[in-house]
Amino acid sequence: MWKKTVIGILLTSSLFLYPEPYLAKEPLTYFPIVKKGEILQWKKVSELIPKGSTFKVIDLETGFYFRVQRRAGNQHADVQPLTHDDTAVLKHLYNGKWSWNRRAVLIPVKGRMIAGSMHGMPHGAGALENGFPGHFCIHFSGSSTHRSRNIDPSHQLMILKAGDQLNRYASGASAKQAVSMFLVGMKQQDYKIAKPILSSALLNDSQIKGLFKGITSMQYEIKKKSTRYPPIVRTEISAKVKQYDENGKQNKVYKFSLERKSMTDGWKIIKIKY
Repeated sequence: MWKKTVIGILLTSSLFLYPEPYLAKEPLTYFPIVKKGEILQWKKVSELIPKGSTFKVIDLETGFYFRVQRRAGNQHADVQPLTHDDTAVLKHLYNGKWSWNRRAVLIPVKGRMIAGSMHGMPHGAGALENGFPGHFCIHFSGSSTHRSRNIDPSHQLMILKAGDQLNRYASGASAKQAVSMFLVGMKQQDYKIAKPILSSALLNDSQIKGLFKGITSMQYEIKKKSTRYPPIVRTEISAKVKQYDENGKQNKVYKFSLERKSMTDGWKIIKIKY
């Protein structure tokens, strides 16, 4: 009899020391991050998440997720958080302040993980009881803004980040596109966007890394290439930048020197003056 009692006690205690795997529950707002998402054209994505559908949005950097409903949008997805809890997760991702900054996201739908990009600024109309004053936008490959029908470069680069395709894109980018990657990284305060087009020397430059901190808003205009050097292997590009930080508005001109070793190599920024 005492043997059965001891065995019973041991079995009961083992359940507390070594809980069964199936008893473990997924944390409320965390999703195990996969390496990358699938870069899928907007037309196909729109069919997978039609208007009225609900789905998860996973933040690539943190793994936090929340649920949304697609309410409208023909050129990209206009969505709203489903509940107050979902709104709280979204706001947490933006450090408690609504922001136009883009973030790389993953959308799990019908067995696929789709690469996307979102911002975190409520605007326009909203219809759900969720504490979110409006809707926000999620872009996918080839999607555009509603009014201008222009493709947003910040969203598209975030989509490439979500799809782990930044290095591949950089290897075939023109010198102007390489400069755009740097400026988008500055604007979005995301150093990872710019890393693929920086020379090894600039990658280790603390002053360059400092450019990716503290900017609250930014507009830029890239000027034509300089022809001082043979354009095949070296060039210079300047950009007018209007940026806002804790010191207010600043107008600057950034001058980029780029080079590549051969016609088949990607451009690298080797020097930046500002």
